[in-house]
Amino acid sequence: MATGHMDEQFIAPLNVPSPSQGRPPGVFVFNPFAEGRLAEGKQFNPAKHQAQLARDLENLPQFLCRQDDIVLVNQKPAAEFLSRVKQAGFPLPEFVALADVQKLQTRKLGGLRPWAWGPDSLELLQPLFASVTGENRAADDRFNEKLAELYAKAWSADFLRRQLLEKPAASWLCLENEIGVAVDSLAGAQAAVAKIRSRGHHKIVVKQSFGVAGSNALRLFEPEILPAQWRWLENAFAHKRGLVVEPWLERAQDFSVQLEMTATGLKLCGYTGLKCDARGQFAANFAEPHHRRRIPAKVVSLFREPPDMAWRLLDFYAGIFAALEAELRTMGFLGPIGLDAFVYRDAAGAARLKPIVEINPRYTMGRVLVELMRQTSLDGAGVFQLVALAQVKADGFPDFPSFARWLAEKHPLELEAGPLPRLRAGALCLNDPAAAKVCLAIFRAGRSLEPLLAAAKMNSPA
Repeated sequence: MATGHMDEQFIAPLNVPSPSQGRPPGVFVFNPFAEGRLAEGKQFNPAKHQAQLARDLENLPQFLCRQDDIVLVNQKPAAEFLSRVKQAGFPLPEFVALADVQKLQTRKLGGLRPWAWGPDSLELLQPLFASVTGENRAADDRFNEKLAELYAKAWSADFLRRQLLEKPAASWLCLENEIGVAVDSLAGAQAAVAKIRSRGHHKIVVKQSFGVAGSNALRLFEPEILPAQWRWLENAFAHKRGLVVEPWLERAQDFSVQLEMTATGLKLCGYTGLKCDARGQFAANFAEPHHRRRIPAKVVSLFREPPDMAWRLLDFYAGIFAALEAELRTMGFLGPIGLDAFVYRDAAGAARLKPIVEINPRYTMGRVLVELMRQTSLDGAGVFQLVALAQVKADGFPDFPSFARWLAEKHPLELEAGPLPRLRAGALCLNDPAAAKVCLAIFRAGRSLEPLLAAAKMNSPA
């Protein structure tokens, strides 16, 4: 079945779910600024563009949850938008206004699933703790100072360092001195920069240990540290923000691993290819047919040897997962985990793996893609992409609605026949084009990955 335009007869009878009469619903909410709150406390104030982007994407958790679950939003999505989502085969959750969150106290809830547990989500969801029947967890078990350490880039760097020291050296792995070094003073930063450059790595990146999606980083590419860069460093330390200093590596392909820590152990959800923009912020990702168990072929193919590289990578990550599970058990963490990694070229041009760039103890866009793929053909591929309004206008469209209409006509939805039809091909807007101001999320599905990447203009590496 192929569907290009919306069917008015389909839109009219749309029933948005009402309170569930079945299992207790989980409560989901998109709170992408948890790390900002950790870094700056209640005075954290996202930039105007960041705040609008968060509003545009606030319904994304609907693709993480199941039917009968609840998604908290500022504004409930329009019926026409939800109709097309339902037409693509995705179940619709119940939407509840954030202003009405306390009204959920009277209902039995299965669990609380914010995008990230942090000071903001703890404050928002605290009124619902007593209503949760699906899990027995105290407020301090959901988030505390110990769990906050997981958000720190310094923690991820230290974990990776320990893993490399405990495992046999491999020619395809990054070196120990290519891992970030945590510093807490100007003198420490200067010493770390000098040490890295003495080993031949002139380009350096300095990251705030707690940062928001690549927006809190400083590149040191010039021969000497510039006055403005010194001020950036001084300001970070003046506000007691720890930094991580590491050599800049020339990336060939980014990817991510999506995991879920449960009461019975750490579960692998899938692998996705990843594309970030020049600032290190998420732009798009992709999933191959066997993404739930295999590392993307685009990653494996960068290694010319050994011939069994696909198996070696999976075996290496199995060890990483076992070590991470032990750490998470000790800390009492339960929930989603996203692990970012990349392949880079060393000075000789050989491919090497940096197996952990950072570990995110929260939902990620990679996890959104893994969940979207549940609705696609088993042998299909998918691409999840964030498109800015400037990109849409550069392509000749005046606004998001006109772009969305073209997208629906150019890439109509095709569903497989069956009692539970899956998406075989087509493009779907994941937030409402009529309401979006700065960002549109798009999911593309198809039998072959390369045409999807070309359509999303993702041919070049990050």
